[in-house]
Amino acid sequence: MKTAHINYTGMDLDYETARSMAVMFAEKDGDISEPVMVAWNDSKTSMRSPVLEDCAVETSWRDYGISHSGKLEVNVNDEYDFIFADSGDFDMYGPSPYINMHDLNGKEYLCLASALRNPHPLHNPHNPSKEACVPLDEWTSKLT
Repeated sequence: MKTAHINYTGMDLDYETARSMAVMFAEKDGDISEPVMVAWNDSKTSMRSPVLEDCAVETSWRDYGISHSGKLEVNVNDEYDFIFADSGDFDMYGPSPYINMHDLNGKEYLCLASALRNPHPLHNPHNPSKEACVPLDEWTSKLT
């Protein structure tokens, strides 16, 4: 796996800014046609993904990234780490049964598309329902 280090000065970085920088870097890597983040670590908050039970908490996210086709690890300011695989290496299995939706207030949801189809004439298939959708918060939206 290749490693890269981004050192950015001038302002404190938050997770979103560091992630955006790492994604832009991965998109320019000539060895990865379609980068997809498979693991990350935020040293500032001690949050990481994925979290694996019965594994060393500090390194399980990295072990997961390596074992799931990680090709590039990008470190940003020694505070954030991101591991990218190449999704172009995987076969397509057809359309996803899930879609992302936003309600009228802009809140994001992950929904099972088939459960949104309701024969009732007043049912709006573009409105997230609790039977078909799960609301995404700041934490869960980072996982999708």
